[in-house]
Amino acid sequence: MSNATQSISLLFQRAALSVGLYALMVCQGCMTSGAMLAKDLPREWYAVSASNAQTVDLTKLASATIPQDIISVGDVITVDISVGSKKDEDRSALVRVRDNGEIDLAHVGNVPVLGLSMQEAEQSIRTVAMARDVYVNPKVVVVMTRPKVNRITVMGAVNKPGSIELRPGNSDLLQAITLAGGLAKEAGTVVEVRHPGFIPGSNPKDRMPAIANGTSDGVISAGAQSLAVTPVGARTLKVDLVAIGSEGVGIPTLSDGTVIWVDKRDPLPLTVDGLVRSPGQFEFPVGKNLTVLDAIALAHGINSPVADKIYVIRKRPGIEQPALIQVSYSKTKRDGKENILLQPGDVVSVEQTPSTIIISVLQTATFGLSGRVF
Repeated sequence: MSNATQSISLLFQRAALSVGLYALMVCQGCMTSGAMLAKDLPREWYAVSASNAQTVDLTKLASATIPQDIISVGDVITVDISVGSKKDEDRSALVRVRDNGEIDLAHVGNVPVLGLSMQEAEQSIRTVAMARDVYVNPKVVVVMTRPKVNRITVMGAVNKPGSIELRPGNSDLLQAITLAGGLAKEAGTVVEVRHPGFIPGSNPKDRMPAIANGTSDGVISAGAQSLAVTPVGARTLKVDLVAIGSEGVGIPTLSDGTVIWVDKRDPLPLTVDGLVRSPGQFEFPVGKNLTVLDAIALAHGINSPVADKIYVIRKRPGIEQPALIQVSYSKTKRDGKENILLQPGDVVSVEQTPSTIIISVLQTATFGLSGRVF
C-alpha cells in the first residue's frame, strides 16, 4: 500500500473516531443538562464580593481622642508653688492623678485636674489654694513628669507586631494598628481584642469590656442589623473591620494590657482550566471585579477557534452541591449578562464540545496527511 493510500485511510479512521466522539459528547451534554444559564442566573448565586482589609477606611475606626498634654488618670505630675521671694517658701510636690481625677496637695488638699491642660491645672490649683486661704497670691507651675500609658500588644497580620504604648485618651484600634505599622497585605477583616478589664456587676454581660458608643453586651448595632462587634467569652471581642468601617459606628476602647490579634486571610484562588493556553490557579485581585473574559485573559486565551461552552463552578458555604453555570464565550463579548462576575474560589472551565473535538481531529489528520504526502 502506498504512502498516500495509508494517509487517506488514516484520515478516514480519524474521521470515524470524531463521529464516535461526537456521539459521546452529546451524551455528556445530556449529563450536564442541569447547568444554569448565565442570563437566567438566580440572585442567590450571584458572585459574592470578598471582603478585604486593604479596602477598609481605617479613619472610621478612630474614637474621640484627647490631646497629649491633657491630664489623665494615672499621670504623675510635678506641682511647684512659689509664695514669696525666699527659696524656703517654695513648695514642690510629685503627685499622681487618682481615679476620681483629683490630686492631693499638702496644705491645699484635693484639687480636680482630670481633663485639664497644664496651664488650666495651674489656674485650678491657684484658685483652690486662694479659696481655702492657704496662699494669698501663689505662683503655680505644673509639669507632666510621667504620663500614664496603656501597654498594648498587637500581633498577627500587621507590619510591625509587638508592644506599643498609647495614652489613655488615644487608646483605640486605629492608633494601635497605626503604631503597629498598619495592616499587612495578608490581613483579614476580623480583629480579636482580648481585654483585661471588666465592668463591675453581677450579670456576666456586665463584666464585658467597655465599648464606646455600644451596649453592655459588647454588641454594636446599626439600626436593627449588623453585629460589628461580638463577644467571645468573658474577655474577648471579635471586631469586623468591614462592618465598622462601612457603618462608621463606635469601636472598642483599649486599656492597659489589651492584646490585639489581626487574623490572616487565606484567599481562595481562581482556577481556570480546559481549553485555555495556560491553565492554572490565579490570585484573585484585591478590591477589583473579575469577569469570565478576565479569567480567560489570565490563562492567555482559548486554544481552540470553535470553543464556546464555558462552565463556572461556584460553591456556597453550607451548600453541599456547587452551582454549575453555563456561559457562552461568543456572547460574553457583547452581552454583559453573559460575562458574569466571578468570586474567589470559582472554577472557570472551557469545555470540550463535538465541534472542538472534530476540529482537533481534523487538524491532526491534515497535519499527518500533509506530512506523509509532501
